Amino acid sequence: MKIFCIVLCLLLSSTALWSQQAADRPRLGVALQGGGAKGLAHIGVLQWFEEHHIPIDDLAGTSMGGLIGGLYATGQSPAELRRIVGGLDWVYLLGGVTPYRDLAFRRKEDLRAYPNNLELGLRNGVQLPGGLSSGQPVRMLIDRYVLPYSDSESFDDLPIPFRCVGTDLVSGKSIVFQKGSLANALRATMSLPGIFSPVKEDGQILADGGLLNNLPTDVVKGMGADIVIGVHLTTGPVAPQNVSSFFQVAMGSSDVMIDANELRGIERADVLITVDLAGYSTMDFSRTQEIITKGYEAAQAHANILSRFALKDDEWNRYQKRRDARLKTIVPVPQFFEVKGTSDLLAADIETELAPFVGQPLNPADLENLLTQQIGRGRFNSISYGLTKRDGKPGLLISVEEKDYAPPWVKPGVAIDGADPDNVQFSFGSRLTFSDIGSYRSEVRVDFAIGSTYSVSTEYFHPLTSTTNWFVAPYVDLSRSPLNLYLNNTFLAEYKLNQFEGGVDLGYSLDRFSEMRFGYEAGYESANRWIGSPLLGSLSGRAGRTRARYAIDRLDNPVIPRSGTALLVDSGWTDANPGARTGFPTAELNFEQFHRISRPASLYFIAAGGTTFGHDQTGLPPFALGGPTRLAAYGINQFLTNQYFYFRGGYLRRLGRLPSVLGNSLYLDAHYELAKPYTSLNTIKLPNDGVVGVVMQTFLGPVLIGGSVGEGGYSKWFFQLGKVY
Repeated sequence: MKIFCIVLCLLLSSTALWSQQAADRPRLGVALQGGGAKGLAHIGVLQWFEEHHIPIDDLAGTSMGGLIGGLYATGQSPAELRRIVGGLDWVYLLGGVTPYRDLAFRRKEDLRAYPNNLELGLRNGVQLPGGLSSGQPVRMLIDRYVLPYSDSESFDDLPIPFRCVGTDLVSGKSIVFQKGSLANALRATMSLPGIFSPVKEDGQILADGGLLNNLPTDVVKGMGADIVIGVHLTTGPVAPQNVSSFFQVAMGSSDVMIDANELRGIERADVLITVDLAGYSTMDFSRTQEIITKGYEAAQAHANILSRFALKDDEWNRYQKRRDARLKTIVPVPQFFEVKGTSDLLAADIETELAPFVGQPLNPADLENLLTQQIGRGRFNSISYGLTKRDGKPGLLISVEEKDYAPPWVKPGVAIDGADPDNVQFSFGSRLTFSDIGSYRSEVRVDFAIGSTYSVSTEYFHPLTSTTNWFVAPYVDLSRSPLNLYLNNTFLAEYKLNQFEGGVDLGYSLDRFSEMRFGYEAGYESANRWIGSPLLGSLSGRAGRTRARYAIDRLDNPVIPRSGTALLVDSGWTDANPGARTGFPTAELNFEQFHRISRPASLYFIAAGGTTFGHDQTGLPPFALGGPTRLAAYGINQFLTNQYFYFRGGYLRRLGRLPSVLGNSLYLDAHYELAKPYTSLNTIKLPNDGVVGVVMQTFLGPVLIGGSVGEGGYSKWFFQLGKVY
């Protein structure tokens, strides 16, 4: 007992001594300004502080300054922060688009049919999403690194007391986050309006704090700091020629508003570190290491002032020990998962998927992959995770935010076919999707198109039970599309192909990559001459077909794939077809393989074939070749045939990025095509061509502009908006 009292007295005396020593120096606080990629300079500033033993007793930040400050406050060193940001895929992180491979199979079908990221919600009238990006990848990043602190009640309990700033768009007031969910606070402070969807919490709609307080020196002062050090990011005066377009004016107006509140923050700083980032922009994430170095150099330039606050080695060690005493690195093994924010049925589905994680040491990468796949179902805006407890047992709380604007939702699309620049075909279409119609997981999908092609189709996708992968899918299609008839290079006629058919499939969803279907479809078809010689006849009559279909899609992108495999097999027995004397079998296969050979370049191979197994009395031939996607040097559907083989080998290389207002990337595509149509009015037995073009991945979809030279003197240039592979 006596020994215990002696030890206790020693501990109390050492604590009192530390308190006295702490009182002998001023309390230092640091405010980190927001600025997108420019905010990464704060890592360099913090690195210089650590190397020169400058303590930080209070820390606050806004936007990127909030994210860097929050991660540093939880114990991430500047070296670790440099490693983290240097290894991030910033295009994916800021774009917020769910990776194609993580989408559910039906959502993959949506993007293959309408290859763009446009989506309109119809829940409360026509409504756009809250931002260009849901912010889900950013949220996953934040959750991963702040997870050990997700059950902390106050930000004062972090290794470094911390605050970050947001803006409540409902009240129009600045919000200082000091308790509650640290992950929510960091996500909110980065929610630049129009770019990231805002965070909704307790009746507030929380957006980027930079709108009202981009350099929160007043917040640091309010935390009790005696000396406030502000880290200010400047790019110098704006050149008049850089404020000319609509988007530049809009961004410039926002910058003026932010600059005004930054001045207030500058005035409240006792010491101001100005980082000169002239020539860098808020989106220069490809220059991460350069920007971090700029921050380090700016701190070094203020060494004469900052060195006054440096601690001696023994004082610095005591400061680090006190900071490390609050450090949390261990995440308990989850004994349960709790899902909130969605319906009981959806929550039960997620809990079932998470069951293998119960009782196992948490692997954040595996958990995030699974949650991303849940986002890929198309129902959720975001999913986050954090620690919780139930009856004294540790668990993980999965917080789900459903889309408030959908379902239902509509995907619009535009298709322009300039295979013949003198006769450009234009269509506008949309896909409308309703969820949980009749039962859980059921969908009604309605497609329509107007322009060179008119069509309306609908499908009712209905799982046999709420948990099975078996489904039935009745559907109805009505369309009117052009069909060209050629004799060699001579255009003979344009027909209008009218089709009305309905059917039902029994199918099985194997996984998010593949699906099998078996069914029967019947209807009426007619091919009526629209332009051409009156000597050419027309076809019409009943159509009926039993079919089996298997599809697998493991491509990494539906628009411009860089790696992966896709396979589509469609076979069946046609019992009726206009002009056919008897029934006949059909089978068609399409295989695509893309292989990345370097960061910018890929090789790809496409093979396809179709056959009626020797039956030539089929009426209207079931297969066609010709046009930008199959034999670009030739006319659209120039080769109508009952049997064919087709091969394409190509090289794809990323050339650079488009302006952000236009889309994503620019690619070079060079390929060679060879085909063998067995029955055709064309005398060329092995049509082949070479094609060179550029592909632009725009917000409306892929744009292909190219030229081709083929066998038999065929050559032309062409352009296309829509599916290019």
